[in-house]
Amino acid sequence: MDKMMLNSMEGPLGKIYSMPTAILLIVGMGLSAFLFYSLMKAAENGNVLMVVLLAVAISIVAFVISRAIKFQKMKEF
Repeated sequence: MDKMMLNSMEGPLGKIYSMPTAILLIVGMGLSAFLFYSLMKAAENGNVLMVVLLAVAISIVAFVISRAIKFQKMKEF
């Protein structure tokens, strides 16, 4: 990736992209565990809309964390 692309990736998620990888993984696991627990509670209560929304939220968290780790690895080179 060129330098301009790396600078543009920092944008609104710049602080997340600059966090150490270990902290990113711990925060991501904690947030995903909480969202998954909430998803199970919503499923238990029969709230289909919340189940779908929480599943999407878990996917977004995983996507952002993976992009941040990829950005850090690209920045090293």
